Amino acid sequence: MAEPATQCGSSAIGTPSADVLREPCRTAAAWRAADLGGPAEWRFELSPSHLDELDTALKAVRKNGIVLLRITSERFPLPSLGAELRRIARALENGRGFAVIKGLPVQRYDDTEINTLFWGMAQYLGSPVSQDSFGRKLGRIRGAAAGPELRTGGSDVAALLSPRLGGRSTVVSSAALYNELLGRDPLLAERMYRRFGFDRWGEQLPGERPYRSVPLACWCDGKLSVRYARRDIESAQRYPEVPRLEPADVALFELIDRLAAAAELRFGFDVEPGDIQLFNNYAVLHAHAQGGGIADPAADDRLRRLWLTLHNGRKLPPNFTWETAGYGGPRGRGGVTPRDVIARAN
Repeated sequence: MAEPATQCGSSAIGTPSADVLREPCRTAAAWRAADLGGPAEWRFELSPSHLDELDTALKAVRKNGIVLLRITSERFPLPSLGAELRRIARALENGRGFAVIKGLPVQRYDDTEINTLFWGMAQYLGSPVSQDSFGRKLGRIRGAAAGPELRTGGSDVAALLSPRLGGRSTVVSSAALYNELLGRDPLLAERMYRRFGFDRWGEQLPGERPYRSVPLACWCDGKLSVRYARRDIESAQRYPEVPRLEPADVALFELIDRLAAAAELRFGFDVEPGDIQLFNNYAVLHAHAQGGGIADPAADDRLRRLWLTLHNGRKLPPNFTWETAGYGGPRGRGGVTPRDVIARAN
């Protein structure tokens, strides 16, 4: 493996070699499907004592009338589970880059209680950031029915809770994909350090550009980080000020997509109601197809989603990520700045 970079500078073709990884990444994040030894490596089962702690914390929140955005790890004490969640956060950052927490008995709880449990557990992993210009930190989304796009998401970690429906998820190691790309076409791999326009889908603040110009790859402080969302890149081409994609860019995307579809790199797993999925957006491409269950007509069966800035996340250069202002918690990175934060500041 190349020597870790001591600084993180601007990543573009022609930058010093410290900023571009030109040798295969050999960290734990560079796994192939055959390298995953078994569920115990990426799956964590909640024990009866953990469930008791969750019930106790939930009762305390309700008794004290604490609203969701004001729930912190101090206000949601999990004596033993909290330590396990912090361990999982370290594994997300320094290990395989994904995890699943199983055993949350969602059938016991109503929608408000499920949201509270999800939010309270997440406080031990990181700080939620806004997912849209309205400042919503707890998203409710529909999973794709089939053939979802493998991509990365907002902030450091995407957390998904399936409250009523199961489904199936797929992950690919970004580092393993990069290694394959590097072996097949080093020039295309180096092209990942160029800036590309990503459509912001109307979530920009007044006066801001409707796209972000950021690289697909970053080699910083001994860690490889990858960002990829082809639909966002291609959509940004509608803005005349975004540089036009070159044939080599399209060739890069086509090769990334082919590698991400390769059986030796893809790992899939079934998801049951109550599962909490965690994906490090710099370490894995991921997708979730919803289904595999019967929803209660009176319940909200949408996926719950959080974008989390890890408490002890990796160092990243300012050209690869961005700071996100918010309310009800610390500032984060990689999310969407709410419009009302700017309005109050004025």
